[in-house]
Amino acid sequence: MTSVGIVGASGYGGAEVVRLLAGHPELSVEVVTGAEQAGRRLEDSLPSLAGLPAGALTLAPSTPEALATCELVFLATPHGPSLELAPTLADRGQTVIDLSAAFRLEADDFARHYGEPHPVPERAPAPYGLPELFRDGLAGADLVANPGCYPTATLLALAPLLDLVDLETVVVSGMSGTSGAGRKQREDLHASHAFGNAAPYGLPSHRHRPEIAARCADLAGVTPRVSFAPHLMPTSRGQLCTVLADLAGDVDAEAPRTALAEHYADEPFAHVLPEGTWPHTAHVAGSNSAHVAVAVDAQAGRVIAACAIDNLVKGAAGQAVQCANVLRGLPETAGLPVAGVYP
Repeated sequence: MTSVGIVGASGYGGAEVVRLLAGHPELSVEVVTGAEQAGRRLEDSLPSLAGLPAGALTLAPSTPEALATCELVFLATPHGPSLELAPTLADRGQTVIDLSAAFRLEADDFARHYGEPHPVPERAPAPYGLPELFRDGLAGADLVANPGCYPTATLLALAPLLDLVDLETVVVSGMSGTSGAGRKQREDLHASHAFGNAAPYGLPSHRHRPEIAARCADLAGVTPRVSFAPHLMPTSRGQLCTVLADLAGDVDAEAPRTALAEHYADEPFAHVLPEGTWPHTAHVAGSNSAHVAVAVDAQAGRVIAACAIDNLVKGAAGQAVQCANVLRGLPETAGLPVAGVYP
């Protein structure tokens, strides 16, 4: 068994890692840490984890010393703590999967969009943890940058179509449940504000936009012009991204669907839906799956592609476990649910 530490285990993303690893055949949670919750048992902070072996663990301070015995560490933290912990852990031989934005962008891009210099520019960007598109880049990595939830859903819908569209015309409309903002209380996330309401936010330059553009550039060799409009929707879980782009030249109307089907034919978590069927967030809740669909608007000359994921699973913790499976040479499906919880 591989010994695992989870930093930020009392947050939503960290708790999902704990939940998923409870059924993992090769990864064992030995250390859980939390900043404000340190000193409490994990199950006292998160009663949903009661009965799991990791639930009985006491949350330690988030320090390298507390994680010294762990072979594999998941960082489910904001980017600040990850910037401090990840290089120290990786440099001493531990494998780190970072769920924050700390190592997703080039150092200059990080400074531009996060308003602070990157303290370890030689580490940025780390290998990108979206196996369906960047699996080959994960081999031998000691630090993996787990993608953001919006980029995950956007890229899974868009990436197989990059050769078929005009990259100057990409528009993404994204929707996320409130859990994407984390566990800390915030006025706009109060139930009386968020539920029964939907609203855009982070416009016109949400921090996930440069991540989407950079990864498209890695795949296409050209940086696209991307407009990205995220919206908060009145659910606790779920992510839906709809991508629109002009078709390039005389692209056949069947080409986009063929491209998606061929790219994901052997992927256990990416499912291309039947023609005329569109993704629903409820159908992937609790799973590590992504439901993808595409159609051509012949009148407008545009392609429309959509992807639904669970923002806390395929958009965060589940994808991190999937990356861990790749790094450890395990089946990618180990410990991960393919089917959603419905209704």
